[in-house]
Amino acid sequence: MITGMRNTILRAFWGMIWLLPAVMAGVPGAPPGPDTSPEDYPKDYFDMPVKTAIRLSGTFGELRPNHFHSGIDISSASGSIGQPIYAAAEGYIDRIRVQESGYGNALYIKHPKGYTTVYAHLDKFSAAVQQYVKEAQYKRERFEVDLSPPDGMFKVKKGEQIGRMGNTGSSEGAHLHFEIRHTASQKALNPLLFGLPIPDNVPPELRDMKVYFLNERREVVNSKAFPIERRADGSYGVKGDTVRLPAWRVGFGLKAIDRPTGNTKNKNGIYALTLQADGQAAFQWHMSELDFDETRYLNAHTDYSARERYGAWFHRCFVLPGDRLSNYARTESLGAIPLYKERPVKIVLKAADAHNNVSTVSFWALRGDPVEPLPQPDCQFELPFDVDNRVDLEGFSMTVPKGALYETLYFQYSSETNHRFSELSALHRVHDETAPLHRSILLGLSPKTNIPEALRSKAVIARAGNGRPVNCGGIWSGEQLQTRVRGFGDYCIMLDTVPPTITPISFGADMRRKNTIAFRVQDNFRTDGSADNLEYRATVDGKWVLFEFDRKRARLSHTFDGRIPPGTHTLKLAVKDDRGNEAVFERKFTR
Repeated sequence: MITGMRNTILRAFWGMIWLLPAVMAGVPGAPPGPDTSPEDYPKDYFDMPVKTAIRLSGTFGELRPNHFHSGIDISSASGSIGQPIYAAAEGYIDRIRVQESGYGNALYIKHPKGYTTVYAHLDKFSAAVQQYVKEAQYKRERFEVDLSPPDGMFKVKKGEQIGRMGNTGSSEGAHLHFEIRHTASQKALNPLLFGLPIPDNVPPELRDMKVYFLNERREVVNSKAFPIERRADGSYGVKGDTVRLPAWRVGFGLKAIDRPTGNTKNKNGIYALTLQADGQAAFQWHMSELDFDETRYLNAHTDYSARERYGAWFHRCFVLPGDRLSNYARTESLGAIPLYKERPVKIVLKAADAHNNVSTVSFWALRGDPVEPLPQPDCQFELPFDVDNRVDLEGFSMTVPKGALYETLYFQYSSETNHRFSELSALHRVHDETAPLHRSILLGLSPKTNIPEALRSKAVIARAGNGRPVNCGGIWSGEQLQTRVRGFGDYCIMLDTVPPTITPISFGADMRRKNTIAFRVQDNFRTDGSADNLEYRATVDGKWVLFEFDRKRARLSHTFDGRIPPGTHTLKLAVKDDRGNEAVFERKFTR
């Protein structure tokens, strides 16, 4: 609990943050309502889903590629899989999902007070749930399943073990991804606001800043580094306290991390940002909740170009005109600060974590003289962000739907006919891959040579970077090959006639002393856009058997569970890629 003077100060700060709706309907015992502050979230409803010392390797709202993190990540105490996972509150299992990537093995528990908790990347479910899942997999003859057991079929008590920590799906190490959701809306809520026993008395660390020169529509016309320094009292400022910026209107960007008490390794995300100009709220952002339909607006909230070029994660402390994220307060300026030549503007920027620890940077800003002229964009087309756009050129077409852009795009295009990837079509340089797209765009490319009818089904639109080409799919529309992609870059038409490869990892004629069969399966193309991932089917003596696919390791494995009796058997494994190229591995083995 927060008491005394510190409570008064923090309530004033959170009062600024909480101008926008926080979560849901506020009644005792129910999810917090629109007028609640972080202190009003129920603090004794949920237990930690692990029973050892906690080390957070990810926080809610943390900046991740193309999305905000929707839960907290709890690292394995031992560094390996197998740690017990427990139900955070009483309820019943409402959903069970098994994926090759994404959340991997995940449980969804519905609770009686309007919440749902999610437990992802599990290695194993409890025995009864594991059996239920396996029966469904054999019935449907597929590894990936999304199951909704009857209400109350799997009741759980608070603190009951429901599975074991794992590394399944798109996980990069043994950990639990834990979420709390509002059941009715399925919005994710910040678990750190629910009183979980995770100590943190360390304020966020401010790493760097940028200044952005903005036009009257809050679009970026230029940006520059904006060095800050830490003072002896722990606050932050700039050299000399007053800066002159050669622009009529500016916005700021902040790079900040948070480290919980005792955790010096992980660079976790912050919870909230506020920017004041002359004492008035100009920008406010916080992460008490997250609408999954809005999570890709991260690419507008952050400086996407800086991330793609240098791996630098800057929060924008202003709102781009096409950014529709609900986590902002609708202030009058939305973070765009007008500057004056003779009257300095007092800028105060605060970054906070979910435990009310705050770091502050403050300085004065004046308009410099002369104001730098706006750069003239070098482009072929000007594409406004708030309308549908289409570009038609020789051998190339592009449709950019309304809502795909966050600000006006000064579209740059060129083509190359003598590139190593330009055998079937020109290599089309479609703008700059450091510019973000919120929605998919439709690309159409025309071949420069006749593709024989027998090979047309093998043609794909490929993104050709420095590494292995990426198959983005493709469907013929007349004489043009079309597909949907979510990124700019270099594209061309290529043929995929090569089947995947199947390499034994654990397989031989004598499998009597083995617990698993395992293979590595790979393809000559990676996939993205509209292309399908690898499909596979395994049978033993003509009957389907369960093979689990770990996509990040390209590993297919079967664990013997008694379904294959002793004797000699025939294994057949078929793997097919997006263009229908198929590889088949067929061998006998003894069990």
